[in-house]
Amino acid sequence: MSFARFLTSLALLVLVAGCATFQPKKSGPNLVLEKLQAMNISSSTYAKIANGRVLSFDDILGLVKKSVPGPVIYTYIRATKAPYTLTDDQLDQLVNAGANSQLVNYLGQSVGFFEATERNQTGGAGKWKDNPYFADPYYLGDAPFGFGYPGEWFDDDWVGGVF
Repeated sequence: MSFARFLTSLALLVLVAGCATFQPKKSGPNLVLEKLQAMNISSSTYAKIANGRVLSFDDILGLVKKSVPGPVIYTYIRATKAPYTLTDDQLDQLVNAGANSQLVNYLGQSVGFFEATERNQTGGAGKWKDNPYFADPYYLGDAPFGFGYPGEWFDDDWVGGVF
């Protein structure tokens, strides 16, 4: 075998071995979604998160009970821009299930925050109020705004440190 042929064979072998072991680094929403799936959250809640939908109280309580970290839940529900009108009893259930204070405080104040935001953006018209994205838990159409996963979900250090 000639030296040139030997080098070509060696280069090809290294290339094939390198391709076989290379795996692209996962980050962002896909990494968070994989971790949520591994935590065995309910399939309906997973589908809502995977499709950028509004979570119900039962979805949030289920995530807390599965020990999904508060910052993960908080950043997601904040990204949906949905106002939550939870009762004191529901907030107590979340606290008793282990929800952190940031999540509970946010849920207790989100109605006022998003109503004020909507008034500022629409001049008080309230065009989002009856939008099915917020009103219908089975709605699978587009959000009335450009939905994007929370920026924190793209930070490998943040995601790695939370889970």
